[in-house]
Amino acid sequence: MENTALPASISNIKSEGIEIANPLYDAVFKHLMENNRVATYFIESFIGEKIESLTLVTTEIPVLKWSKKYEKMNLTPEELERLKNHTVIRLDFAATIKTAGGDYKKVLIEIQKARDADDAMRFRKYLAEQYKRMDSITRNSKGTREPLPIITIYLLGFNLDETDVIAFKVGRSYYNLIDKTPMNVKVAFAEYLTHDSYLVQLKRITGKMKTRMEKVLSVFEQRYFIDPKKKITKNYPHTTEDQNVQLMLQILEHAAADPDLRAEIEEEWISQDLLNRLVGDRDKKIKEQSKTIAKKDKTIANLKKARAEDKKTISQQGDTITQLNQTLKIALDRIAQLEKKFDM
Repeated sequence: MENTALPASISNIKSEGIEIANPLYDAVFKHLMENNRVATYFIESFIGEKIESLTLVTTEIPVLKWSKKYEKMNLTPEELERLKNHTVIRLDFAATIKTAGGDYKKVLIEIQKARDADDAMRFRKYLAEQYKRMDSITRNSKGTREPLPIITIYLLGFNLDETDVIAFKVGRSYYNLIDKTPMNVKVAFAEYLTHDSYLVQLKRITGKMKTRMEKVLSVFEQRYFIDPKKKITKNYPHTTEDQNVQLMLQILEHAAADPDLRAEIEEEWISQDLLNRLVGDRDKKIKEQSKTIAKKDKTIANLKKARAEDKKTISQQGDTITQLNQTLKIALDRIAQLEKKFDM
């Protein structure tokens, strides 16, 4: 992992109005987070603790579980090949953190981005894989193999319905269920089974520059795009004196001007656009099928209702016949009585 020193002249770099690459793209985000200083500053902004060391592991995961069904779609050979090779990047960091109490702990930090809500299932899958990971942790001068506690950071390219908070933490707390009091303790076994999560709604970032978190997230603001369709590059409209944020902007400015990286971003956009088309076609078919099923269900319900009404009518008719039979019987009995009286 590159450990780029902060240039002496970076404080003089003009940030407002520069053109930067959109870090929502995997190629750009990976390029940004490969800088050790940037990655450390970014993660520390979330967890609020000092990182002593940070090691990056990049994993590329296929977006689709390939199936022969895709070959039956109306796609060109180039599109088929592109879909087969389309991946998303997951960044995992092994970090040694110095706590406020002066202790050291080793954790696994997972950073993932999502363009839409469907990626939630992918998050669950990756998280399950991370829970199986082991790493070497030194305790009492002895190397042991045990699971690492996990911290997750999710950068969401869509809005959540339940809250408009830009960035928030879903944390853990220990609570005594007997006397209903908080517990000031950390249990290793519980730490392995649970984790803290941080979520950011990128579309809700509005460019405020007051806090450290707002300054860091201003780089990810999903506005001011030069090409509103592809959203590959954008103008950065803010001024900041935060040198770490300026370093992030410098890296993203270079990324926007790098022809090789631009070609990689273009390929990512084409693949994602193709995938969106397939998903859109799938959703359209599902919607049409749902409408057909709904119509069939409505028809069946109407038939059941008509059948029930027919049964009710038949029942009512049966009651009428019974009443007529009873009336007829009374009349016949009366006639019989009259005939008997007349004979007498």
